Amino acid sequence: MSSRRFVRRALVLDEDDEDDVVYSFTVLLPNSTSVPLTVTNPEREMPMGSFVNLVKEEYEKARKDCLLMTKRTRVDWNLGGKFLLESDGERMKGVVRFAAFKPNSSHIIRLDDGSGVSSTMYENLWDLTPDTDLLKEQPENYTFETALADLIDNSLQAVWSCSPGNRRLISVDVLEDRISVFDSGPGMDSSKENSIAKWGKIGASIHRSNKSKAIGGKPPYLMPYFGMFGYGGAYACMHLGRRTLVSSKTKQSKKVFTLQLNKEALIDNRSISGKNWKVAGGMRDPLDEEMKLSPHGSFTKVEIFEWKRKIPEIYQLQCRLKDIYFPYIQCDEVSKTGRTLRPVEFQVHGEDLTEIVGGEVATTNLNSKGEEFWFQIRFCVKSKGTSQEANARLKFVYFPIVHGKESIDIIIESLEKEGYKVSESFQTFGRVSVRRLGRLLPEVPWASIPFMERGTIASTLRKCCQRVKCFVDLDAGFVPTPSKTDLASQNLFSVALKNFGIKSKEKDNDVSMVIHREGKSLTYGQVEQSYHEWVLKMHKSYDEEEAVGEDEATVIFDSLDNKALCISPGCQAVRVHMVMKRKGKSWERGQKIRIMKGACSGAHKNDVYATIDYFLIENFEDETGGDARIICRQINFSEEEGCMLSTIKGISKLEIRKSSSFPISIIDSEKCVLLDENEWNRKLVKQKEKDPSRIDLLDEKDCRTLNFNGETTIGASVCAGRTPPQQIVAVVRPASYTSPPKLSKKLDQKHIVKMDGEMVMEVELQGRSRDKNAKPLYSDRCFPTILGGFHGLYVFKLESKFPHLFKQAGTYIFSFSVGNSITCKKKVIVKPSFKVGSWKLGGNQETINVRVGSCLPPLSIICLDEYENQIPFASVPSLQVKLKAGLDFEVPVYKIEANLIDTGILKFKNMLVKTDGLDHIRPHYKATLEICSKDEPFSVSVACEVKPGPLKCVVENNPQALENLLPDSTVENYILEMFDGYNNHVEEGTTVLLCMNGFCIQDSMGLDLKVDSDGCIDLSGILKVTAGYGKPVSLAVMSGKKEIFKKESQVEIRELRLLTELPEYYTAGTNLTNLKFKVADSYGIMDTSINNDEKSNCSHTLSIESTSSSVDSTVRYAFVHGSCKITSLALPETEGVFSFKVFHSRHPELHMNLKIQLTSAQTSERDEIGSFEPNPRIYLTPQSKIGSTSNPWVTPTQQTPSSQSQFRLLSIREMSSAISSQTAPVDMSQLNDYTEVLKAQLNSYSEKILKVDERLKCLEAEHEEAAQELSALQASLEPIGVSFPECLSTKESMMKHIEEKHHNTEASLFCSLYRNSPAPKSQLLSKQGVFGIVALLGSVASTSLSRVLSEYLGEDTMLALVCKSSRLRPDSDLKLQAEAARLERSITSRSHVLCLGLKSPWIGGLVENDPQRKLSMDDPMLTNGDPIPGFQGYAVNMINLAEEDLNIKTNDGHGLRETLFYSLFGKLQVYETKAQAEEALEHINGDGAVSLDGFIAKGNELYTVYRKPEIRFPVTARENEEEKWSNLEEARNRVGRVENEIEEERCSLLKLEKKMDKANERYESATKLSLES
Repeated sequence: MSSRRFVRRALVLDEDDEDDVVYSFTVLLPNSTSVPLTVTNPEREMPMGSFVNLVKEEYEKARKDCLLMTKRTRVDWNLGGKFLLESDGERMKGVVRFAAFKPNSSHIIRLDDGSGVSSTMYENLWDLTPDTDLLKEQPENYTFETALADLIDNSLQAVWSCSPGNRRLISVDVLEDRISVFDSGPGMDSSKENSIAKWGKIGASIHRSNKSKAIGGKPPYLMPYFGMFGYGGAYACMHLGRRTLVSSKTKQSKKVFTLQLNKEALIDNRSISGKNWKVAGGMRDPLDEEMKLSPHGSFTKVEIFEWKRKIPEIYQLQCRLKDIYFPYIQCDEVSKTGRTLRPVEFQVHGEDLTEIVGGEVATTNLNSKGEEFWFQIRFCVKSKGTSQEANARLKFVYFPIVHGKESIDIIIESLEKEGYKVSESFQTFGRVSVRRLGRLLPEVPWASIPFMERGTIASTLRKCCQRVKCFVDLDAGFVPTPSKTDLASQNLFSVALKNFGIKSKEKDNDVSMVIHREGKSLTYGQVEQSYHEWVLKMHKSYDEEEAVGEDEATVIFDSLDNKALCISPGCQAVRVHMVMKRKGKSWERGQKIRIMKGACSGAHKNDVYATIDYFLIENFEDETGGDARIICRQINFSEEEGCMLSTIKGISKLEIRKSSSFPISIIDSEKCVLLDENEWNRKLVKQKEKDPSRIDLLDEKDCRTLNFNGETTIGASVCAGRTPPQQIVAVVRPASYTSPPKLSKKLDQKHIVKMDGEMVMEVELQGRSRDKNAKPLYSDRCFPTILGGFHGLYVFKLESKFPHLFKQAGTYIFSFSVGNSITCKKKVIVKPSFKVGSWKLGGNQETINVRVGSCLPPLSIICLDEYENQIPFASVPSLQVKLKAGLDFEVPVYKIEANLIDTGILKFKNMLVKTDGLDHIRPHYKATLEICSKDEPFSVSVACEVKPGPLKCVVENNPQALENLLPDSTVENYILEMFDGYNNHVEEGTTVLLCMNGFCIQDSMGLDLKVDSDGCIDLSGILKVTAGYGKPVSLAVMSGKKEIFKKESQVEIRELRLLTELPEYYTAGTNLTNLKFKVADSYGIMDTSINNDEKSNCSHTLSIESTSSSVDSTVRYAFVHGSCKITSLALPETEGVFSFKVFHSRHPELHMNLKIQLTSAQTSERDEIGSFEPNPRIYLTPQSKIGSTSNPWVTPTQQTPSSQSQFRLLSIREMSSAISSQTAPVDMSQLNDYTEVLKAQLNSYSEKILKVDERLKCLEAEHEEAAQELSALQASLEPIGVSFPECLSTKESMMKHIEEKHHNTEASLFCSLYRNSPAPKSQLLSKQGVFGIVALLGSVASTSLSRVLSEYLGEDTMLALVCKSSRLRPDSDLKLQAEAARLERSITSRSHVLCLGLKSPWIGGLVENDPQRKLSMDDPMLTNGDPIPGFQGYAVNMINLAEEDLNIKTNDGHGLRETLFYSLFGKLQVYETKAQAEEALEHINGDGAVSLDGFIAKGNELYTVYRKPEIRFPVTARENEEEKWSNLEEARNRVGRVENEIEEERCSLLKLEKKMDKANERYESATKLSLES
């Protein structure tokens, strides 16, 4: 009851949100059976009785389902408290503690009934029920070696996964009572993941999923994931014996788990439903011997009992297993040091296989010579979106002939001595050995690979190729047979490898192959050539032929015909003998021989009767590897036609003529025999009787006799389209044949020569080509065949190969030939058909060129039959002509003149083309002219180029562009559209003549301009106003001599006006001060754009002209925002009218003529600030108006007004000095005058101070207004300027800064040249050899980023010049120095130039379709795969490049980002905050990080930037912010200008105040003195 209570409680837990906790047990019962048990959500502890009741319920269910369990002793369930549990050495009594078991896992526990009797083997412990599908994939045949290898495969897979340092051991023992396979792998236990049941369960291989890991890698692909089908172990055991015991232990388990397979019991132990296979198993303690073999504590041992198979001898078994697993036993390819390694320790019957010297592999390696030739092939199949890959390494080894004996024969003899049953010979020796994942596939039935079979039969190359063996290493991409002894024959990769070298089959295969070696791709032709060279090199270096001449040799080394003599291509000398001894037998010149058919090339099907001419041996006598040949003259050639050896002037020469060269191997194969004189003569007579004479074609009757189906003869005349005969049968008649035979049948074997050579049939069409080298219309070759018992029949399959032979009308000549002497010709006339098939355009016109408004050139149409033979038109058809180009262009041609000429050809002329739709097909103007019949489905078409007509009309775009013109301004957004007479834009490149008044073209192209691709002339930015203010201007377009367009306008009116009032009278010799002028429009409003700016080449100055020498006409006065101030103008010293002219220096139409009356004055005084002013009180005598002589300091002399003022000034200074010293007597009148002068000075200073104060107030108000405007603009540019508004900059402002602040640098000079150069700026760059400055070649999105990246690079790098190549460096230095000298500047700072050609570019690719060509870089990740917080991007990708800078590339095609900025920043990462950057440092390798708030991690340095760098990257302006940036620069300049003016006014105010203080002191002193007197 307690057990029911626990189960019910588990069911109530469904309401809980937590997942169920499940414990799975396999309970071993006291009666040696087992049952499964699952407990869900139990309490932490369960009484033993409740647990036993649960086991009992499962046991009773199992007894009902399994017949074998009903035969076992029942368990006594009434023992109560005697039951206890044992799990991995731990015992539980009274209560079951579930904390000792891992939930959701499988556990094996033993239920002990307390009787003291326990079992080590339990029935139905392991469930080995196979997958249904895998039962269909059983191996077809099995041998002892195959089965044993399957078990060893499992062990090899296990030990391969051992941890480093653990022993990798596989031990195989074949004893009288058992076969044992032991490995020191990780072992197995009872867990679900590593259950021992998987070993015996068919389809449960844990290595099948590892197949993909074994694809690729390096040869010999030692990755022993052999598992393919999952039944290797189980089937191998059942094949080898009746009973199998598997024991296994892991490092973690204390017990050894066992599994027992019984062949008969496994078949009989089925459930009633027939779905389950269960076997016995158990647990035990490990043996000392097992722990000794595996010191690390894990192993698996498979023991097979009751075996009845025939076991090979131990030594042969050792050799065979060593052959199968040779790379795993000893291998030198995977060692980095070149030493031989032992990947796995293999023991068979206690002996280490590395000590076994026998076996096919060892014997083969011992007899190979020279270097190996190898390459790899990557196979790939793509289908339905998936791809499969496989790899193979082909290694070729050469087995030379040694002392006349083939090494392969030596290998065969050695294997026979070792006890191998060898049925192979030299010819049948297997020349391909295949290993998959290092394991030998012993039953691959390939004799060789087609690639290995090079050269013609019996040639030196073919013979040497037979001495090559190919060792093929495959990865897991290739699929073996279930027995793993062969490759799956239908697998695409296997088929492709088997046919490698047959080009026709390679094309038909769906497998793509890439040949490579040492990382370099190779073509098939390259590999084939290298293989040829390697084979011949091995032959020359190691082959020791045994061919000896018995007479003195004649050495031929000049004019050798290697191809005709069939000797090696590289052979430079041969020895010619008349007597040759070969394998103990002598052969002589002149002997008659018979070479049996099939012996070699040239004797394929018939015996060859010939006379020996000479014997040839390649190379000089002291060289090895020379091949031998026999030169023979066949029976049908005379002695004069045979080979001739001659010596002229001591130089020997050999001419083969019509003799043949045969390999010496025909003697070795005993297929060359000597003939006596009688036999030779009989053969000679028969030969003459059978000599071929001519070729004859069999008629219809003879062909029917031979049971040929279909037509077999050719008529003398046929119609076009007639199907040619199904076949043509030709025979060669002997010389004695008469046609037709009088006394015998025509079809008789004696009238047909049995030929060996091929016959050639060629079909030519007369008049088709007069070129002698032209190929025939059709050509076929065939060899004779046997039909109906007749030999020598040449059957040409004509209809199936060339069914449309008679399509073209004309005379066909059928030529048949065998060699050059036996020929036959047959003539057939083919007439055209009368059924119309199509039309064709006459002539050879590929493209027709026509202009709108003109006629198409005359055309002709030819009528063709259905086979394209020309036939005449019966009448003029009803026609329709039109021009077409896509869906938007279709123009009918209405005016057509069509007539038939004498030959029946249709002729067209006077077809006029009119259309206004050519803009749809510009700029190529390509269309198609279609001429079609209205009544019949026939038409012709020809490509056309329909171009616009000449220029007839001009339409201006944006007429307002020529309004509000100013001198020297450039017209913007002004485009002229050019049209022909049919409203089509004229063709691109059309030259247009412009006539202009008051305008000029800036780009120096002259007045002949070219029409652009849109049919327009764009004058935007290049049409400059040259007329002055108020002048008329005009622009006209000419077509020939005719004016077709004219536009007139007028330059804006401006006037020069005087702002200050000019006095009517002024004292001669003084200065006229503070004259102020302005330039105003017609409304009197000042034009503030008139502003002098020398840096921008915008000069606005005022000049003065006068006949007076006192006026310097070279002085220029600058206009500032529309006004100009002349602070001082010297007046002539003579009285009278002073006339002068003021005018704009560049625009003389802005001028004023001024006049002023100059008068003389007796006294005047000079203002201490620097200007002369008339004295407000002039002291003159009433009589003469000459200064009074009563003044003791003035000498009464006649003086000019100028000298009077000077003396007056001198007397005032003396008075001041006298008052100060109080030593000289003072004249009261003079004192009064002096007092008045001082008083006037004080008044003047007061007025000037007031004026300066007023100007200061205006300037301060203007400064406040400009500062507010600047602040507002900065705020509108957030967020790019919110962090560091002082860093806001554009490229233009940064160039100005560099030019002004870094005056002695190359960067400053470059900025000056760049800013002052005319457009386009790129011309300057190419001329100077540099692209620009680092700081100006890119921009960034914010001031924060500009600040930190600029600080990261440093000022020197930011100011570095960038050039394309190091070759430009000296030249560019010279150019810059020359420019510096021209501008009278010097470069004193250190030169710093970066050359793009010397930078290692980024090779990781670019972001696809990115207009900025950003580098393709993966975002950094945390160790868990999540993105790093705060990551903004890579610095190299956060630099924005202008469009013109994107086009800058090196000679290799790499741009600025890939070269310059990648070399500067590398993989520098940008983060938002310092904290985020510091946290990311542990995940960053190499190139450091920065943050937008100033943190920099560079190398081993960590620091934070608080200052603003002087040189920095410009901030990128968005499209809607460009005007704001421009306004921002103007506002900055305005603030700076006003601040400078305020500073100047304050300095002036300070000077005036000091002067006023001094004047006050003097006035007080003078007043005091006057009172005292």
